[in-house]
Amino acid sequence: MDGNFSKDLIAKTALSLFSRKGYESVGVNEIAAVTGLTKPSLYHHFGSKDGLLAFIVETEGQKLIALTGNEAKYEHDLVKNLTALIRENIAFAYNNSDFFRLLLRLFASAPETPGFETGAELRGKLIKIYTHLFFLASKDHGNMKNREKIYAETFWGLITTCATLAMNKTLKMDDNTLYRIVHQYMHGIFS
Repeated sequence: MDGNFSKDLIAKTALSLFSRKGYESVGVNEIAAVTGLTKPSLYHHFGSKDGLLAFIVETEGQKLIALTGNEAKYEHDLVKNLTALIRENIAFAYNNSDFFRLLLRLFASAPETPGFETGAELRGKLIKIYTHLFFLASKDHGNMKNREKIYAETFWGLITTCATLAMNKTLKMDDNTLYRIVHQYMHGIFS
């Protein structure tokens, strides 16, 4: 097999396994068995199972960072930004469900685990983008000042909840539902 094809195949297979079973529950032997490659091939490409996870989070995470950064460009209409961010994150979750589910697992892992540590950098980048958005919005909405970080954290929680509900078909995320969610969130900001 071509080296790049092997690397992509390994990453895709591992992502699927990590998403369904959790990072800590999947061993290198299982990944090798499912891909049909040897353990030395896995180690050659990634150095370790942690290196494989880091590759997946970095590669797939760049897409989420780009999407988030694009939709968080503030033009003095916070409702527009929040609506677009929820809508696009739901679309991302649908189109990248294995990765999104893996992220949820990593972000909820115990802080001392390798999975948490690997996910923490990506989570930090996302929260930084959201914090900056709320910082810019606070110049238009003075009551938001000095609460930008808590807004970023709670909004990320809202996004992950909406995306999970939509992926699991527990909540139909149509325009009306999205409108109600964003306006309920905004009500909390302004109360």
